Amino acid sequence: MNRPLAEFVDMLRYADVPVSIGEVLDAARTIDLLGYSDRNLLKSALSQVMAKTTDEMVSFDQCFDDFFTIDTDLNLGENLLEQVSDIDESENSDSSNGGEDAQLAALDNLENAPSASGDGGGGGGEGSASSPSEGSGTQPSTLLEMLEQADRTGLTMSMNAAAEAIGLSNIVLSTQRGLFTRRVLDEMGLAEVNQEISDRRREDNEEGAEELSRRLSVLFEATRDMVERQLALTSAGKSNQFRQEVLKKIRLSNIENRDFRIMRDMVRKMARRLTDMNSRVRKVKNRGHLDIRKTMRRNVAYDGLLFETHWKQKEKDRPKVLAVCDVSGSVASVARFLLLFLYSMNEVLPNVRSFAFSGTLGEITDLFERHGPEEAIPEAIEIFGGRSTNYGRAMEDFRDLVFDEIDSRTTVIFLGDGRSNGADPRADILRDIKKRAKRVIWLNPERKSVWGTGDSEMPKIAPNCTVAEVCNSLSKLELVIRDLLKTS
Repeated sequence: MNRPLAEFVDMLRYADVPVSIGEVLDAARTIDLLGYSDRNLLKSALSQVMAKTTDEMVSFDQCFDDFFTIDTDLNLGENLLEQVSDIDESENSDSSNGGEDAQLAALDNLENAPSASGDGGGGGGEGSASSPSEGSGTQPSTLLEMLEQADRTGLTMSMNAAAEAIGLSNIVLSTQRGLFTRRVLDEMGLAEVNQEISDRRREDNEEGAEELSRRLSVLFEATRDMVERQLALTSAGKSNQFRQEVLKKIRLSNIENRDFRIMRDMVRKMARRLTDMNSRVRKVKNRGHLDIRKTMRRNVAYDGLLFETHWKQKEKDRPKVLAVCDVSGSVASVARFLLLFLYSMNEVLPNVRSFAFSGTLGEITDLFERHGPEEAIPEAIEIFGGRSTNYGRAMEDFRDLVFDEIDSRTTVIFLGDGRSNGADPRADILRDIKKRAKRVIWLNPERKSVWGTGDSEMPKIAPNCTVAEVCNSLSKLELVIRDLLKTS
């Protein structure tokens, strides 16, 4: 696969267009057939093999326009040649210009100019400045030689090779532009050039040092332009991916309001992925254990020869889920995402009933049925939140509402910090629930090191649960739901 296609595929993936290996191979064959000359034809052809939905088509169009505009219209080699041409014209027309014009005119008449070391007054600089290609036809190999001989093609190739060597495609943030620019130049051989400039100044060859310094300045500008173009290609997608990775691990109680939209999108993607993993149709052939009796009955017509086999299979049981959430204080932010997660997976978790409490407890399932999770969760927090937390009262209300409906298929998920403000948490009710239910999972947003401190009743609560875990980030919440589906 050629490099432009590889970079374009990376750009699509950062823009949430999932491109499979097979689709990449199809795209490579398409490019082999069509080439890059006709952009409109290439765009239409690639969209047929790389974009599958309407949303993906929109992202594909944007990525294609951004990528191939930068790749063709702002080609590094052409840009460097334009700078050199501009410099030549500038200094030919007015060699006395100073300031920024003089700095940008670094490669003035490079192909016809004498060596930057000068013909005289240059002890240490002369050796390095005298080009090994003079009269011999050999190509310059070091950055210093390429600058001395104005080898613009060599500089462009060296720049591209250095960018690939230092991993320029990994740039994510705008604050990394200076870092990557310096790394590219270091990879090209900046140290040798700086040393040569210092040597010339030490030997009073100021003219030669200034000439080489101007050439280096133009190279620096071209390198910085290349870094900025690479940043423009993938910065949006990579920055978004980087942000999502951070948000997955940050405590949910510390999520800022401006990040809620991103978090909701992440929850939906996680839920969709888990739904896909757990709703695939399982193949009947060669799965489970061989059922001898049914196999023999099926093959009576074949005189006992086993032409048809029957396999015992353990059917996946979709659990009944009762989610009980403390919606007081900082726990409310975790409850928000737990409920959103559960209701986003209605295909594999169709039997979810939700309850909220801070003082008294009430069922909020009907809110989700009427409004959906986006509107139901804030309304539930407003109705049942903002009161003094009393786990004992909540346990009693929960028992009165649904205790008789709990059976061996029921998974009960409690979300709370276990801080009951000195009231009895009624661990005895929790113990009775555990005896009837398939599992009792307690999720606590606090670190285990503070369980049992202050008014925390976790030492009484944890022994009466099947699982008691810390759950204060989106990544941990995903693991809990995945385990719930895996063991159902």
